[in-house]
Amino acid sequence: MFTVLRWELRQRRAAIFWWTLGSIILTVAILALYPSIRDQANQLNKVINALPQGVRELKTGGASSVNVADPIAFLNSQLFYATLPILWIILAITRGSSVLGREEQSGTLELLLSRPISRGRLLVAKAGSLLTEFIIVGGVTLAAILIFAPLFDLHISSGRLAIATVYTVLFSISFGVIAFTLQAASSVTRRASVAIAVLVSFGGYLIASLSGLTDWLKTPAKFAPFHYFAPDKIMHGQLSFGLNAYLIGVLVLAIVVSYLGFRRRDIN
Repeated sequence: MFTVLRWELRQRRAAIFWWTLGSIILTVAILALYPSIRDQANQLNKVINALPQGVRELKTGGASSVNVADPIAFLNSQLFYATLPILWIILAITRGSSVLGREEQSGTLELLLSRPISRGRLLVAKAGSLLTEFIIVGGVTLAAILIFAPLFDLHISSGRLAIATVYTVLFSISFGVIAFTLQAASSVTRRASVAIAVLVSFGGYLIASLSGLTDWLKTPAKFAPFHYFAPDKIMHGQLSFGLNAYLIGVLVLAIVVSYLGFRRRDIN
Protein backbone atom coordinates (compact mmCIF):
# COMPACT_ATOMS: atom_id res chain seq x y z
CA MET A 1 0.00 0.00 0.00
CA PHE A 2 2.77 2.45 0.95
CA THR A 3 4.66 1.50 -2.20
CA VAL A 4 1.68 2.59 -4.31
CA LEU A 5 1.35 5.79 -2.26
CA ARG A 6 5.03 6.67 -2.70
CA TRP A 7 4.91 5.86 -6.41
CA GLU A 8 1.83 8.05 -6.89
CA LEU A 9 3.46 11.00 -5.12
CA ARG A 10 6.69 10.53 -7.06
CA GLN A 11 4.74 10.67 -10.31
CA ARG A 12 3.02 13.85 -9.13
CA ARG A 13 6.02 15.70 -7.70
CA ALA A 14 6.34 18.19 -10.57
CA ALA A 15 2.59 18.92 -10.55
CA ILE A 16 2.61 19.31 -6.76
CA PHE A 17 5.48 21.79 -7.04
CA TRP A 18 3.70 23.92 -9.65
CA TRP A 19 0.33 23.86 -7.87
CA THR A 20 2.06 24.85 -4.64
CA LEU A 21 4.03 27.62 -6.32
CA GLY A 22 0.92 28.91 -8.07
CA SER A 23 -1.03 28.96 -4.80
CA ILE A 24 1.77 30.88 -3.07
CA ILE A 25 2.15 33.45 -5.85
CA LEU A 26 -1.60 34.04 -6.06
CA THR A 27 -1.90 34.31 -2.27
CA VAL A 28 0.98 36.75 -1.86
CA ALA A 29 -0.28 38.87 -4.78
CA ILE A 30 -3.69 39.18 -3.12
CA LEU A 31 -2.21 39.97 0.29
CA ALA A 32 -0.06 42.67 -1.29
CA LEU A 33 -3.21 44.45 -2.53
CA TYR A 34 -4.53 45.08 0.97
CA PRO A 35 -2.59 48.30 1.84
CA SER A 36 -3.73 50.11 -1.32
CA ILE A 37 -7.31 48.84 -0.96
CA ARG A 38 -7.38 49.90 2.70
CA ASP A 39 -6.28 53.41 1.73
CA GLN A 40 -9.22 53.67 -0.68
CA ALA A 41 -11.69 51.97 1.65
CA ASN A 42 -14.30 54.74 1.77
CA GLN A 43 -14.75 54.94 -2.00
CA LEU A 44 -14.67 51.16 -2.48
CA ASN A 45 -17.19 50.55 0.32
CA LYS A 46 -19.63 52.97 -1.29
CA VAL A 47 -19.30 51.26 -4.67
CA ILE A 48 -19.58 47.70 -3.33
CA ASN A 49 -22.41 48.35 -0.89
CA ALA A 50 -24.40 50.13 -3.63
CA LEU A 51 -24.50 46.94 -5.71
CA PRO A 52 -27.64 44.74 -5.72
CA GLN A 53 -27.58 42.26 -2.84
CA GLY A 54 -26.94 39.18 -4.96
CA VAL A 55 -24.13 40.80 -6.92
CA ARG A 56 -22.68 42.19 -3.69
CA GLU A 57 -22.66 38.76 -2.06
CA LEU A 58 -20.96 37.32 -5.13
CA LYS A 59 -18.23 39.94 -4.80
CA THR A 60 -17.88 39.85 -1.01
CA GLY A 61 -17.84 36.16 -0.29
CA GLY A 62 -21.44 35.79 0.78
CA ALA A 63 -21.52 38.83 3.08
CA SER A 64 -24.52 41.17 2.75
CA SER A 65 -22.30 44.20 3.40
CA VAL A 66 -18.58 44.74 3.59
CA ASN A 67 -15.89 47.07 4.90
CA VAL A 68 -12.86 46.42 2.71
CA ALA A 69 -10.58 48.02 5.30
CA ASP A 70 -11.37 45.18 7.72
CA PRO A 71 -8.61 42.53 7.32
CA ILE A 72 -11.05 39.67 7.90
CA ALA A 73 -13.53 41.01 5.34
CA PHE A 74 -10.71 41.48 2.85
CA LEU A 75 -9.34 37.96 3.29
CA ASN A 76 -12.83 36.49 3.17
CA SER A 77 -13.86 38.18 -0.07
CA GLN A 78 -10.53 38.16 -1.88
CA LEU A 79 -8.82 34.96 -0.77
CA PHE A 80 -10.70 32.37 1.28
CA TYR A 81 -14.22 32.42 -0.16
CA ALA A 82 -13.50 32.34 -3.87
CA THR A 83 -9.89 32.52 -5.04
CA LEU A 84 -8.25 29.65 -3.13
CA PRO A 85 -11.36 27.41 -3.16
CA ILE A 86 -11.81 27.81 -6.92
CA LEU A 87 -8.13 27.04 -7.55
CA TRP A 88 -8.07 24.10 -5.18
CA ILE A 89 -11.45 22.72 -6.28
CA ILE A 90 -10.09 22.49 -9.82
CA LEU A 91 -7.09 20.59 -8.47
CA ALA A 92 -9.30 18.38 -6.27
CA ILE A 93 -11.72 17.40 -9.03
CA THR A 94 -9.04 16.73 -11.63
CA ARG A 95 -7.05 14.62 -9.17
CA GLY A 96 -10.06 12.91 -7.62
CA SER A 97 -11.32 11.84 -11.03
CA SER A 98 -7.93 10.77 -12.41
CA VAL A 99 -6.24 9.06 -9.49
CA LEU A 100 -8.18 5.89 -10.33
CA GLY A 101 -9.54 6.82 -13.75
CA ARG A 102 -6.13 7.33 -15.32
CA GLU A 103 -5.00 3.88 -14.21
CA GLU A 104 -8.18 2.27 -15.49
CA GLN A 105 -8.06 4.01 -18.87
CA SER A 106 -4.43 3.07 -19.42
CA GLY A 107 -5.04 -0.53 -18.35
CA THR A 108 -2.54 -0.42 -15.46
CA LEU A 109 -5.19 -0.78 -12.75
CA GLU A 110 -5.57 -4.49 -13.50
CA LEU A 111 -1.79 -4.83 -13.34
CA LEU A 112 -1.73 -3.20 -9.91
CA LEU A 113 -4.48 -5.49 -8.65
CA SER A 114 -2.58 -8.54 -9.90
CA ARG A 115 0.03 -7.81 -7.25
CA PRO A 116 -0.39 -8.82 -3.59
CA ILE A 117 -2.58 -5.84 -2.69
CA SER A 118 -6.30 -5.92 -2.02
CA ARG A 119 -8.76 -3.54 -3.63
CA GLY A 120 -9.38 -1.93 -0.27
CA ARG A 121 -5.70 -1.21 0.32
CA LEU A 122 -5.29 0.12 -3.21
CA LEU A 123 -8.25 2.43 -2.65
CA VAL A 124 -6.73 3.69 0.62
CA ALA A 125 -3.36 4.29 -1.08
CA LYS A 126 -4.94 6.27 -3.90
CA ALA A 127 -7.06 8.33 -1.51
CA GLY A 128 -4.00 8.86 0.67
CA SER A 129 -2.05 10.28 -2.26
CA LEU A 130 -4.86 12.76 -2.93
CA LEU A 131 -4.94 13.80 0.73
CA THR A 132 -1.15 14.06 0.97
CA GLU A 133 -1.01 16.26 -2.10
CA PHE A 134 -3.47 18.68 -0.52
CA ILE A 135 -1.61 18.63 2.79
CA ILE A 136 1.53 19.74 0.95
CA VAL A 137 -0.17 22.43 -1.16
CA GLY A 138 -2.33 23.72 1.69
CA GLY A 139 0.43 23.53 4.30
CA VAL A 140 2.93 25.54 2.28
CA THR A 141 0.24 28.07 1.34
CA LEU A 142 -0.65 28.45 5.02
CA ALA A 143 3.01 29.10 5.83
CA ALA A 144 3.05 31.83 3.17
CA ILE A 145 -0.10 33.40 4.63
CA LEU A 146 1.33 33.40 8.15
CA ILE A 147 4.59 34.96 6.93
CA PHE A 148 3.26 37.59 4.55
CA ALA A 149 -0.05 38.65 6.16
CA PRO A 150 1.63 40.70 8.95
CA LEU A 151 4.02 42.25 6.40
CA PHE A 152 1.01 43.73 4.59
CA ASP A 153 -0.71 44.92 7.80
CA LEU A 154 -3.18 42.04 7.93
CA HIS A 155 -2.96 41.54 11.67
CA ILE A 156 -5.12 38.49 12.39
CA SER A 157 -4.45 35.74 14.90
CA SER A 158 -2.24 33.02 13.42
CA GLY A 159 -4.52 30.40 14.94
CA ARG A 160 -7.60 31.78 13.19
CA LEU A 161 -5.76 32.08 9.89
CA ALA A 162 -4.66 28.47 10.28
CA ILE A 163 -8.21 27.28 11.02
CA ALA A 164 -9.61 29.23 8.05
CA THR A 165 -6.97 27.73 5.75
CA VAL A 166 -7.56 24.20 7.03
CA TYR A 167 -11.32 24.54 6.49
CA THR A 168 -10.68 25.93 3.00
CA VAL A 169 -8.50 22.91 2.21
CA LEU A 170 -11.09 20.47 3.60
CA PHE A 171 -13.93 22.22 1.80
CA SER A 172 -12.05 22.20 -1.51
CA ILE A 173 -10.91 18.60 -1.26
CA SER A 174 -14.47 17.47 -0.48
CA PHE A 175 -15.38 17.92 -4.15
CA GLY A 176 -12.37 15.86 -5.15
CA VAL A 177 -13.58 13.20 -2.73
CA ILE A 178 -16.97 13.25 -4.47
CA ALA A 179 -15.28 12.73 -7.85
CA PHE A 180 -13.04 10.00 -6.41
CA THR A 181 -16.01 8.19 -4.84
CA LEU A 182 -17.98 8.24 -8.09
CA GLN A 183 -14.93 6.93 -9.95
CA ALA A 184 -14.62 4.04 -7.52
CA ALA A 185 -18.30 3.20 -7.02
CA SER A 186 -19.29 1.83 -10.43
CA SER A 187 -18.61 2.03 -14.15
CA VAL A 188 -21.78 4.11 -14.57
CA THR A 189 -20.94 6.76 -11.98
CA ARG A 190 -17.32 6.81 -13.19
CA ARG A 191 -18.39 8.41 -16.46
CA ALA A 192 -20.30 11.19 -14.70
CA SER A 193 -17.87 11.82 -11.84
CA VAL A 194 -16.38 15.07 -13.16
CA ALA A 195 -19.72 16.50 -14.30
CA ILE A 196 -21.37 15.80 -10.94
CA ALA A 197 -18.46 17.18 -8.91
CA VAL A 198 -18.38 20.36 -11.03
CA LEU A 199 -22.15 20.75 -10.73
CA VAL A 200 -22.08 20.38 -6.94
CA SER A 201 -19.11 22.73 -6.52
CA PHE A 202 -19.32 25.55 -9.06
CA GLY A 203 -23.06 25.20 -9.61
CA GLY A 204 -23.53 25.41 -5.87
CA TYR A 205 -21.25 28.46 -5.72
CA LEU A 206 -23.39 30.34 -8.24
CA ILE A 207 -26.67 29.34 -6.59
CA ALA A 208 -25.47 30.29 -3.10
CA SER A 209 -23.97 33.58 -4.26
CA LEU A 210 -26.94 34.64 -6.39
CA SER A 211 -29.66 33.53 -3.97
CA GLY A 212 -29.95 37.12 -2.73
CA LEU A 213 -31.15 38.25 -6.16
CA THR A 214 -34.33 36.20 -6.21
CA ASP A 215 -36.48 34.37 -3.68
CA TRP A 216 -36.82 31.16 -5.69
CA LEU A 217 -33.08 30.47 -5.29
CA LYS A 218 -33.12 30.72 -1.50
CA THR A 219 -34.43 27.17 -0.98
CA PRO A 220 -32.09 25.46 -3.50
CA ALA A 221 -29.19 27.44 -1.98
CA LYS A 222 -29.66 25.59 1.30
CA PHE A 223 -28.59 22.40 -0.48
CA ALA A 224 -25.42 23.98 -1.88
CA PRO A 225 -22.23 23.39 0.15
CA PHE A 226 -21.12 26.99 -0.46
CA HIS A 227 -24.19 28.16 1.48
CA TYR A 228 -22.49 26.94 4.67
CA PHE A 229 -18.94 27.96 3.80
CA ALA A 230 -18.25 31.25 5.62
CA PRO A 231 -14.52 31.91 6.14
CA ASP A 232 -15.23 35.29 7.74
CA LYS A 233 -17.18 33.59 10.54
CA ILE A 234 -14.42 31.01 10.92
CA MET A 235 -11.87 33.81 11.34
CA HIS A 236 -14.16 35.31 13.98
CA GLY A 237 -14.08 31.99 15.84
CA GLN A 238 -17.55 30.81 14.77
CA LEU A 239 -17.59 27.28 13.40
CA SER A 240 -20.58 26.38 11.24
CA PHE A 241 -22.60 23.29 12.17
CA GLY A 242 -23.81 23.05 8.56
CA LEU A 243 -20.27 23.08 7.16
CA ASN A 244 -19.05 20.48 9.65
CA ALA A 245 -22.07 18.28 8.93
CA TYR A 246 -21.39 18.52 5.19
CA LEU A 247 -17.69 17.62 5.55
CA ILE A 248 -18.38 14.70 7.88
CA GLY A 249 -21.24 13.50 5.68
CA VAL A 250 -19.07 13.53 2.55
CA LEU A 251 -16.32 11.63 4.37
CA VAL A 252 -18.63 8.93 5.74
CA LEU A 253 -20.47 8.43 2.45
CA ALA A 254 -17.19 8.38 0.53
CA ILE A 255 -15.74 5.65 2.74
CA VAL A 256 -18.82 3.46 2.55
CA VAL A 257 -19.77 3.97 -1.11
CA SER A 258 -16.26 3.85 -2.58
CA TYR A 259 -15.17 0.84 -0.57
CA LEU A 260 -18.28 -1.26 -1.20
CA GLY A 261 -18.54 -0.20 -4.84
CA PHE A 262 -14.88 -0.68 -5.76
CA ARG A 263 -14.72 -4.13 -4.16
CA ARG A 264 -17.58 -5.40 -6.32
CA ARG A 265 -17.36 -3.64 -9.67
CA ASP A 266 -15.67 -4.84 -12.82
CA ILE A 267 -12.46 -3.10 -13.90
CA ASN A 268 -12.66 -2.05 -17.53
